[in-house]
Amino acid sequence: MHPHSAHRPALIAAIAVALAGLLMALSPHPAEAWGYGVNRIQSAAEDSHAQTGMGPGWVLLSYKANGPMVGYLFGQDFAFADGSVKPGPDHMDIRDTGDATAGNTEGIDRWPWGYAGGSFDGCAYAYGTSKFAFEHGGFTSGSCAGGPNVIGSSNADGRPDQLNWWHSENVFCTDTAADALCSPWGVWSENKGGGLKVTSSITSCTVYGNIGAAAAYGSGAAVPAHPLGTVPPGQQVDVRYVAKSRQWVMAKWNGQRLAGGIAWAFFPRNCLA
Repeated sequence: MHPHSAHRPALIAAIAVALAGLLMALSPHPAEAWGYGVNRIQSAAEDSHAQTGMGPGWVLLSYKANGPMVGYLFGQDFAFADGSVKPGPDHMDIRDTGDATAGNTEGIDRWPWGYAGGSFDGCAYAYGTSKFAFEHGGFTSGSCAGGPNVIGSSNADGRPDQLNWWHSENVFCTDTAADALCSPWGVWSENKGGGLKVTSSITSCTVYGNIGAAAAYGSGAAVPAHPLGTVPPGQQVDVRYVAKSRQWVMAKWNGQRLAGGIAWAFFPRNCLA
């Protein structure tokens, strides 16, 4: 036997371990998992996946699972329509999840809920867990600890909703005499009014991702933040709801997308017909 033959297996194993370490160092790091406690929104560089309710560097917030938008959380480096860039990630206290499909057709079956920070600053569900990365246990706020406890309305087929809501839809404008864009049910949907309310832009509309929980959920003062784009005059705009103050409309620019692939935004009421 060659004098070095006995050392050959150990040498080969050492080389294999070194190569594996090098490959791991050069490979993209896997997305960090979410957890119960304080979570940040992953940046687009960390997770570029996009589907309904989420995209590179953002996730949609709602008052119920699979529900209409009330605001967004953004990851670090998200680029807004005015050229500004998010300096750091938004965070959410994930206290628990609603585990149900809730009518979602794109595979989301866990709906994290708790206090959502950033420019939203309130209680919400988020569209799935995949955009979150766990930072630490505990919570940033005592808000929202009691969980969503409002029983919502029925689905289109008459079944009750599977999960509780943070608020009923009467937090939105229902006064159709004051404003024809308001829904008598609070929101426009297939089983409430037969679909979205169609209107049009009459001037250029600078639209925003957040107006704050107090304004989205009632008549609180709006603090518009995170410009997502400008909708020219004469465009079709599809309305989901009008905020109680009647100063802001949550809607989408028909057939178009905004910054980061976002569809839904807050429009100033005075720029719509």
